[in-house]
Amino acid sequence: MEIHPLSRMKQSGGEAAAFFLTEEIRKYAGIKPNRLEKQNFMGANGTFASIGHGCFSMKEELEEYMNYDVGDFCKDDWKQAQKLMVHGCDPLPRRRCFARSPKLYTQPLPISESIWSLPDDRNVRWSGYRCKNFSCLAGNRTGKGFFKCSDCFNFTNQTEFKFHPVLKQSSDFSMEEVLKIKNRGIRIGLDFSTGTGTFAARMKELDVTIISATVNLGAPFSETIALRGLLPLYLTINQRLPFFDNTLDIIHSTRFLDGWIDIVLLDFVLYDWDRVLRPGGLLWIDSFFCKKKDLGVYLDGFGTMKPPAAPES
Repeated sequence: MEIHPLSRMKQSGGEAAAFFLTEEIRKYAGIKPNRLEKQNFMGANGTFASIGHGCFSMKEELEEYMNYDVGDFCKDDWKQAQKLMVHGCDPLPRRRCFARSPKLYTQPLPISESIWSLPDDRNVRWSGYRCKNFSCLAGNRTGKGFFKCSDCFNFTNQTEFKFHPVLKQSSDFSMEEVLKIKNRGIRIGLDFSTGTGTFAARMKELDVTIISATVNLGAPFSETIALRGLLPLYLTINQRLPFFDNTLDIIHSTRFLDGWIDIVLLDFVLYDWDRVLRPGGLLWIDSFFCKKKDLGVYLDGFGTMKPPAAPES
């Protein structure tokens, strides 16, 4: 007689819950059989909550994160949550507390104004950042707390570039050139970068819908993307993309994948990106920096895509 999957999982699921001491983690991680003891509409006899394997090596940090009063406000611990995610505790367990919001939140600007305007400072929780307002983020000062895109909060410069683009290298492409490759066949896609959604903003003006995946590495990137009227996806490189196979027209990445990334991890990422791209879809990787001696190794990782490469001064 075949053993039901739920029965096979009871032992391992119980071990996962018993590993932690905090009651909320134990309740979350345990397997939840359906109340009617029948398969649900998804064909499963129970619900299996997911947590990243890195959670087990960060037991103390996760238990602190999950130590709260049910039904009360959560602690302002987004930075701790992101640390857990970046270090492999991803996905994080759900919590039964209310997320904190800015105390003086104001109505966002209409979409016709929000894309190229700095958001209201009152619409962001500034805890955990060196800068405490958007003027600081957009300024020329050093030590702002992030470095991957030092000018990405300066929407004035980005607007000027939009109307007067300057291509510096033979490997540079304009958005219009890329879209012409598919003759208006680009409609939806993903931008996996460190930024404020400017790629999605420009593509929106070209009638292409882009979801921007990023985390808040030193600045409120996700909130800024949303306040501009664009779609943010709070996602680390550790996770499989939450899209079904063959669904996206384009994936773009800049200032994110470069010489820091392990070759095997890069392989897994690229195959996952290929999975969600439709047949004939485009993978556009911009500003991939690495040491010259490593260039051949990374180009092998990109396989038959044969991207153009140009030295940066």
